[in-house]
Amino acid sequence: MLSVCFTSCATGGKTQGISAEAQRRFDYYYAEAVKSKLAGRYDDSFELYKHCLDINPDAAEALYNLGLYYLGMDDSARCASHLSRAVALEPDNIYYKEALASFYLRNRNDVQAVPVLEDMVRCNPTRSDVLAQLVNMYMNREQYREAISALDRIETLEGKNLSISMEKFRLYRELKEDGKAFAELESLARENPNDLAYRVLIGDQYLLLQQPDKALAVYEEVRKKEPGNQALRMSMLDYYKQTGQDSLYQTQLDAILYGKETDERARVMLMRNYIVDQENAHADSTLVLAVFDRIFDAVPETVDMLTLYASYLQMKHINGQLEPALERILKLEPDNQVALYQLVQLAVHANDYPKVADICTRAIMHYPEQLPYYFYLGFSYYQLERQDKALDVFRKGVRQIKPDTDHGIVADMYSIMGDLYYSNGLKDSAFIAYDSCLVYNPENVGCLNNYAYYLSLEKKDLDKAEEMSHRTIVAEPGNKTYIDTYAWILFIKGKYAEAKLYMDRVLVGDIGKDEEVSGGVLEHAGDIYAQCGDMEGALKYWKMAQEKGGDVSRLLKKKIQMKKYIEE
Repeated sequence: MLSVCFTSCATGGKTQGISAEAQRRFDYYYAEAVKSKLAGRYDDSFELYKHCLDINPDAAEALYNLGLYYLGMDDSARCASHLSRAVALEPDNIYYKEALASFYLRNRNDVQAVPVLEDMVRCNPTRSDVLAQLVNMYMNREQYREAISALDRIETLEGKNLSISMEKFRLYRELKEDGKAFAELESLARENPNDLAYRVLIGDQYLLLQQPDKALAVYEEVRKKEPGNQALRMSMLDYYKQTGQDSLYQTQLDAILYGKETDERARVMLMRNYIVDQENAHADSTLVLAVFDRIFDAVPETVDMLTLYASYLQMKHINGQLEPALERILKLEPDNQVALYQLVQLAVHANDYPKVADICTRAIMHYPEQLPYYFYLGFSYYQLERQDKALDVFRKGVRQIKPDTDHGIVADMYSIMGDLYYSNGLKDSAFIAYDSCLVYNPENVGCLNNYAYYLSLEKKDLDKAEEMSHRTIVAEPGNKTYIDTYAWILFIKGKYAEAKLYMDRVLVGDIGKDEEVSGGVLEHAGDIYAQCGDMEGALKYWKMAQEKGGDVSRLLKKKIQMKKYIEE
């Protein structure tokens, strides 16, 4: 797409047809218009340009600048009128033409854009960018000869290259002129006599056109000059496949896949195509795995082939072999980002937190700015109950936060930091961390629940705690932990009857076997029932809490003995 110069391209000069006094006034107001535009006072500039046209309606520079304003205002009629008049008045001004062409292109008006673009090229034949625009427009309008003409002019400027020759080949094919099409490729091959890949390309085109005899003639010509040509070996594979010569196809396939002289990029590409063929044929994965094994036995392992192998294992969910494959990649390329991250994901999925810690430690050595590795490392230490190390990693991690960092990961880090701070008795730091979490993700329900619960334990900001807790049960209405928190906050606020309604939702089902209902939750239930006057129910749940154990209070035994709620 053409670019338009949006600054003034003319400074106003002696204009024919107006008096010297009028010219003086025009020059003054035009200069003021330019100054206003440069200062960002666009409304003033717009009015000043209009005043310039009142003084001299044929001032091309004022017409041009007003045309640009109308372009920005989507006033197509005035934009076209002003820019086309500017071009007519000063046909040699390239900026005016470029602005008019851009306007037509923006409005997809090819009919009017083409003459302007062609005129631009006549003024400056070296504008290959304009010629490329013309090629696209001619092709869109199926004016193939005109497109070829434009390509010829680009070729004159830039010399022959594969891209231009192939485009001309395709266009001649559209015109049913195969002779001229192949002549283009022959000309390209003659310009590059030492690169027989261009000759192979000609054979490939014959093969694509279902003319295998002509293709073979070209291939044989190349074989005589350069028997080991890599492009030829790949093309002969396609030739054998198209002509149904299965045994020769398999022999050629084996020679390329397992040959030490094969270019590795070609080997990987061929293996990728082989996988696609096997998938389309719904073949057993053991066939593909056997080919991989044979390749690794025949030639040294490479990162590219191992990466393809790992991708196939992942696609087929063969996780038992995936991890060793990724480690083989890292043996060759220790900082391979994809392999490192996949290994982390596998270890996390397997809940193998020592392994998560090991991989993330290695990854941070190579990518100290990558926040996800800090998150998973800190999380693994958290799961391994190494709280001090987890907190230290998270502190280092949050120093890597950047504007484009994933907010979800940042929020999760701050949420866990809040839990760690609170468990270490650093309550103010915990609440600051929770606030930071909610800045990055206001709907982080884990943070909302824990923040609300710890506020209730501190008996502070209870209205805020109630509001946050309520958001968690709206988000996850079946989560008994969140409902328990909400019920407990209502209890702390003295709303005993309402607290009981929510606690009864937690106690639905076989709570004795429900792992979601902890000893601490059962103790809460007893406390709520006691304050609602149901001491029989309270004792029932307190005793169940005592049996279950875990996160119960030190006063539970005393509550049962005294048969009453005791506030901590």
